[in-house]
Amino acid sequence: MIDTEITGVDYNVGKTSRAEIKAVGKRKKNAQVLEGNSVLCKVLAGEIFFLIRCCVRGTLLEVNNRLIKEPHLIAQRPDTEGYIAIMMPRPEDWKKAQASLLTKEQYRERRGISST
Repeated sequence: MIDTEITGVDYNVGKTSRAEIKAVGKRKKNAQVLEGNSVLCKVLAGEIFFLIRCCVRGTLLEVNNRLIKEPHLIAQRPDTEGYIAIMMPRPEDWKKAQASLLTKEQYRERRGISST
């Protein structure tokens, strides 16, 4: 567990910055297709950085540019304003990824966390 505050989010992880990509229209023109192991961004916590990966193959529709100026939102509001990106996986890729996910109980069991 890292006790350091999140100090930055960097979407510049490839040949072009993920923050510059804008998908438009019904067919999501200009959207970038990413693999499951592709890096979405780097999250900085003091001197340490973490690579955040897609985890599922899909199309990158939008990144949260607000995190560049307000990185603390990742920790304070992860379910709303602190989202990192919006991805659109293909249905067959999503079903494959969904089958590999753990339930809350399975996760706690693997981590050795009591359910109290």
